[in-house]
Amino acid sequence: MDIKMIACDLDGTLLTKNHEVSPFTKQMLLEAQKRGIIVTLATGRDKGSLDFVYEPLELENGNNYVAGINGQVIYSFQKKEYFVDAVMDGEDAKKCMQVAKAFNLECICCCGYDHYNYISKPLKLMKQVRSLLAGQPTDYGLQDGKRNFIEVDIDQLEITQDINKIIYIQSAKFFRKNLPVLREALKDYEVLMVGDAWMEIMPKGVSKGNALKRIAEENGFTMDHVMVFGDAENDLSMFDMAGYSVAMGNAMPVVKEHASMVCDDNEHDGIGKTIENYLFQAKTEPTN
Repeated sequence: MDIKMIACDLDGTLLTKNHEVSPFTKQMLLEAQKRGIIVTLATGRDKGSLDFVYEPLELENGNNYVAGINGQVIYSFQKKEYFVDAVMDGEDAKKCMQVAKAFNLECICCCGYDHYNYISKPLKLMKQVRSLLAGQPTDYGLQDGKRNFIEVDIDQLEITQDINKIIYIQSAKFFRKNLPVLREALKDYEVLMVGDAWMEIMPKGVSKGNALKRIAEENGFTMDHVMVFGDAENDLSMFDMAGYSVAMGNAMPVVKEHASMVCDDNEHDGIGKTIENYLFQAKTEPTN
């Protein structure tokens, strides 16, 4: 395999359930960089919340990238430069929040460090109860990333900032039942199921795949030389464009259907084992 770039989704892919990169997978990605392979973090998160990933992987020391917010924002560690693709605005926020109200969805509009949250009173009460029972934060950990979490009233909503992405949250049962109708209501956007109960909405044409294509072209090679790893719908654009697409063992069924191969899950070094077996061939013992 003539691989020139490895791109990894984070949650459910590169990161374990403890939000860490396992020692062996870390070792394989460090070795890949030594061999001149670009490493790109292709994620729904933004770069500002990723230092716990890119610092241990030493991505700042080479020609590596973040394709953040589902490919909307590309950051080059070598050049220390950002490229920003299309964003949404206040009118998009109003439209998506009206859809959220009609379907009884929680809706979060992500604008850099300000996150505008719409949620009905009954749904908010249910969320608070689930939070107490499960011990999970009602802001989904967004404020831990130093974000402002601002509850809003649709009728008084005025967002003047650029919107990076819009999030819908409901139960997995709800999405299984209503997904086709939601997709139709949101046909002017990219609609991505990132988890069973978590949907992300992006501007049309913005994707991880297009971001990787831009990075590849900038570095003088095609997507035929790119290996990608992922587990959810927001990874499908990468799978459809890359020469080598690898679905995690824990990936959604639709992702596995689009993959060149399926590896072990994110808890058992799926990425590290694949890099070793298909790129390096010679066995390398994990470090302590």
